[in-house]
Amino acid sequence: MSIATAIPVDQPSGSLPARPPRIGLTSARSWAELGYVLVDLVPAVAIFVAVLTLLAVGIGLSVIWVGVPVLVLALLVARFGALVQRSLARALLDLPAVAPGWIRPRRPGPVAAIGALLRDPAHWRAVAYHGVAIVLAPLSFSIAVTLYGGGLGAVSYPLWHPFLPEPGAGDGRPPWVLPVLVDTWPGRLGLAVIGLGVLWCAPRVVAALTTLDRILITGLLAARPLR
Repeated sequence: MSIATAIPVDQPSGSLPARPPRIGLTSARSWAELGYVLVDLVPAVAIFVAVLTLLAVGIGLSVIWVGVPVLVLALLVARFGALVQRSLARALLDLPAVAPGWIRPRRPGPVAAIGALLRDPAHWRAVAYHGVAIVLAPLSFSIAVTLYGGGLGAVSYPLWHPFLPEPGAGDGRPPWVLPVLVDTWPGRLGLAVIGLGVLWCAPRVVAALTTLDRILITGLLAARPLR
């Protein structure tokens, strides 16, 4: 009786390497990223203001122990903001960030529970994230609105230019947008071409900004891998 020994051979998987996600005005991903940038401004500002206020009050009053509950509340608000941020990233950025676990108290009782919460690095990472988000979120919002709004306005300028009021001679009012360049149809069409270029760049710039936010969420708000 012969025994055949199977030798493992590397088999081609038959699947092509994953293509990088498409970015552009026809990409659903790009519109989702734009939606994230527009929506993210409100929670970023609200959570930062709440956390900063509670931290300032809590730290200021912690010398008489009155501020300790306020400090705990600040960390819980930061943790709630992290939950909101992960939910937005999961829904609009397709980022499956897993929430970090909670540190368990070493012994029963409210004092031990407060101590565990204050020692939990996930809370302080959430505070750090909100400190960065208060800069990144308004910056991303402003850049996105400027690029998309300016590009769309330039592209459509030949259509709504005739409805603009004519500036009066010598009345001190500045003329409308670049009249030397766009008072003629060739100039308006040239401005529309520039607008198309801006609209081409807009989703790519927004993608870069959301990539930075993805890195921050993964590094500060997601669970750390076990070592």
